[in-house]
Amino acid sequence: MKHDLPNAQKKLRINLLLFEAFSNMLLACLIEPMRVVRDEHGADITWTVLTPHDETVHSSSGLAQAPHRPLSEAGPCDLLIMIGGDRFRSNADDPAVRRALRLTRKAGAVIAADTGAWLLARAGYLHGRRATLHWQLLTEFSETFPDVQTVSAPFVVDGRWMTCGSAAAAMELALQEITRRFGAAARFDAAAMFLNGPRMARPAEPAFGAFPSHPNPRLRQALDQMAAHIERPFGLPEIAAAAGLTLRTMARLFEEELELSPGRCYLHMRLARAREHLLQPGLTKAEVAAMCGFSSAASLSRALRRAHG
Repeated sequence: MKHDLPNAQKKLRINLLLFEAFSNMLLACLIEPMRVVRDEHGADITWTVLTPHDETVHSSSGLAQAPHRPLSEAGPCDLLIMIGGDRFRSNADDPAVRRALRLTRKAGAVIAADTGAWLLARAGYLHGRRATLHWQLLTEFSETFPDVQTVSAPFVVDGRWMTCGSAAAAMELALQEITRRFGAAARFDAAAMFLNGPRMARPAEPAFGAFPSHPNPRLRQALDQMAAHIERPFGLPEIAAAAGLTLRTMARLFEEELELSPGRCYLHMRLARAREHLLQPGLTKAEVAAMCGFSSAASLSRALRRAHG
């Protein structure tokens, strides 16, 4: 929630280096969680799009992205996110790409996604370090760069160097960065926006779907129960029992993992659903209140004011 975020005023400057034939999916998974924290909490997060030749690049699906400014005007950043593309083999020996990779020297931390690790390894930045990339390239990568400790994992963190392959891994890596920089409550908001919606087509499945909203399975069971009972909220003892936890254990897990009490987390989840409904035409506030477990439109309004000002 906006007023609960202790580091909302902390600045995060991101340089976003895109290569030809980059993945739109990876770009969205890395930057959209940051956008949620910026928009929902007013966090001071900005990003600048850069390209190796200072020219428009095209994603693997053909969407064009122009750079915001030339590389020569790129300043230092807290986080450099680089997304390699399908032409990584030819890009790796391009002098312009080598020059673009010098941006890593002005970055507090680096995320290299998809084939980004290949470009860094070719330029010598990953010598002796642990790294990963898209799973289809792992064997070739390890054979091509024996000086890099290739790891078969969704993502790898080695000091300020972070590497990942798939979109799912990129999303989790972005959420971990949000937690580190802005706290667990900010991570919860970003995850709730993209990962925590119930599957309407198969309501019998867990409310959070097959993609875990949180790596702790015991906490995830409690979150599943909350998400499945928005219109008629369960009491916290019922949530704990359904998740196979004691009330005390559930409270401890929420405080340790999310820095929120279970009750506040549950309320936040219901308010997030209410805000989504209020953006839809044709629903009154009273109807939305009933859909999200509030006794009246007035009680919903009070809860929204307390949470979001």
